[in-house]
Amino acid sequence: MSERLYAYISSHREKIEDALSDFLPVSTQPKAAPLNDALRYALFPGGKRWRPVLTMLGAEVAGACSRDALPVACAMEYLHTSSIIFDDLPSMDDADVRRGRKSLHVVYGESIALLTGLTLLNESYALLVRAARNNGFFEAATMLVEEAARCIGSNGMIGGQVVDLLLQGSGQGVDALHSKNLKTTSLMRLTMIAGAAACGADDGDVRVLADYGDSLGLAYQICDDLLDELGHSDDLGKPAGQDLRHCRTNFVSELGIEEAHLKAVKIMEEGNHNLVARFGDCLTAGLIADASALILNNAGRHTAAAA
Repeated sequence: MSERLYAYISSHREKIEDALSDFLPVSTQPKAAPLNDALRYALFPGGKRWRPVLTMLGAEVAGACSRDALPVACAMEYLHTSSIIFDDLPSMDDADVRRGRKSLHVVYGESIALLTGLTLLNESYALLVRAARNNGFFEAATMLVEEAARCIGSNGMIGGQVVDLLLQGSGQGVDALHSKNLKTTSLMRLTMIAGAAACGADDGDVRVLADYGDSLGLAYQICDDLLDELGHSDDLGKPAGQDLRHCRTNFVSELGIEEAHLKAVKIMEEGNHNLVARFGDCLTAGLIADASALILNNAGRHTAAAA
């Protein structure tokens, strides 16, 4: 990790953690303690908090104050957490470890896990609207809810999960993988635009950030496929070899290790070029590029070791 990215994350980490706790949609209903406990277990301690950080950087590169994007950053983390809760369920990937400890459904049962994921998903919509309205951008509130519904829906995360469950065996082709990976790319697209849009960014800035989110999401998924193939469960904080276990195709099985990593690198080279072309060679654009480089380099180390 670059020193400047480390410094940025360190300076914002406490604010993000405090806001995630403050906005947590705990229930006031009698006997709802298991839900509240599950919400806290799912969110704390969290992972790297990449999505909140990228949400705030997306707002900053478009000229906004990261503080105004903080509720949106929390919405993205709630949405991401809900997606991994659903992903880990026995009816989906059937993963018993997440972030280095037992998955939520293993500790609290499938019913509470499902309801926890739905609670976080619903709250993410509310936070998007609240942030845009509090910042004085009422039209953006409507746009964000529509965009979130699209990114989450049948042609986004949900559709991608369906394809992921059904797409088995190699030789499916890279085009099929783009549908499978909508559950990753759609959320990254929303992550990159949500903070900026809620803070009043113009349409041109939002379009460039959306394209960057698509690129980063695809590169991230390729790297995740590489780590699933080459990494170890202890290092990943989740079970390795999931695609092989479920006989699912991925970029490694379709392209091979080296070609898959090269594809991810080329995608981000183009994405970073377009980002700088729009926003200039500023510090914030550099921080966003640093984040993508960190993702690529982690997969790159495993790729080199396997060569």
